[in-house]
Amino acid sequence: MSLLSDMSAKAIFGGSFDPPTNAHTELVKNLSLRFDEVIVVPAYVSPFKRGGALLDGRERIKLLKRLFSDLSNVVVSDYELSMGGTSYSYKTALNFYDGKDKLYFVIGSDGLSSLDKWARTDILKETVIFYVVERPYFPVKAEALQKAKKMFDVQLAPFQGLEGSSSLLRAAVAFGKQAEIVPGIVADYIAERGLYREYEYITARYDEFDIKPSRREHIYRTAKAAIILAKLNGADTDKTTRAALLHDIGKYVGPERLKALGIDCGKEADALPESCRHQITGAAIAEKLFKERDKDVLAAIRTHTTGAERMSLLQKIIFAADYIEDGRDFTGINEIRAAVYDNLDRGIKLIFKNTIDYLRTNGQEIAPVTLKAYEYLKSLQEKI
Repeated sequence: MSLLSDMSAKAIFGGSFDPPTNAHTELVKNLSLRFDEVIVVPAYVSPFKRGGALLDGRERIKLLKRLFSDLSNVVVSDYELSMGGTSYSYKTALNFYDGKDKLYFVIGSDGLSSLDKWARTDILKETVIFYVVERPYFPVKAEALQKAKKMFDVQLAPFQGLEGSSSLLRAAVAFGKQAEIVPGIVADYIAERGLYREYEYITARYDEFDIKPSRREHIYRTAKAAIILAKLNGADTDKTTRAALLHDIGKYVGPERLKALGIDCGKEADALPESCRHQITGAAIAEKLFKERDKDVLAAIRTHTTGAERMSLLQKIIFAADYIEDGRDFTGINEIRAAVYDNLDRGIKLIFKNTIDYLRTNGQEIAPVTLKAYEYLKSLQEKI
């Protein structure tokens, strides 16, 4: 019997599951404790996803059935896959609706604000109760919840989900850390088929640039923070990942090595404190040796330590992610980290202030570009 009521309760959990992640499996396990039946429905093509699925639908079904084989009240349905075309929730709801009790339709908190844009809201209103699971970094906003409740039956889940996405998986695979994102059988599956390896061309060359294990861990943590910030702020996750993985590529490359590589950063690097010069050499290395041609990616690498005036969204993300990644531990970091995830511009203002205060207190050189950037932020009329 479900924990929700005395009547039989059925939950529908749809998604691309491309691939199934640890976040998916943990959520389904939680749902199985609260509903009499949980129906997992992989989409053929999600209306909210760009591009086609990487994993074939039949393979996703097989993996999901293996993952949930020990949960007797969990069913993996091929309904949307068998229908083909774009998968719309109202069609799925009608297929499983028995005409009596509404279905519980599981969504993440990040989807709450866009429910009014879903197709055939009139059908959804009559057939489902939206069961909202809060995702890390995507808190349920009171305004979005109130708006949704005016249109639909909405219920908040009494637990929080995990964070997991194909973007995070691609970064993890580049560091051999896919087990952090996906279950073992999925990790084995993608390894056997060489999937999600788009960024190994960067990490495979870290030895060439003397990137030590501790620095690799920092880069990986920075990439994770940057990808989450990209999702929160609507930035391109591919560009974000490339910039994050390359941001410290020049950290240990000295003048002699640069000369041998035919790279001359000249006055631009010399104008910065020594601890900041690697952002300039890193951008030059990324462009020349990694064939990075995107100007925004190169700019994000070039300003990731000092910041700059009028930074692009990507520049802001890499600058902030480098500062707040989970390995950072100093006075004030928790406040700054929370601010960055809540409001990127407000968080960046705190980063500048904290950096400048620290350097002044310790008698260390402050890059002129950092001071100018902070003064520029303070001069803005809008509140951030």
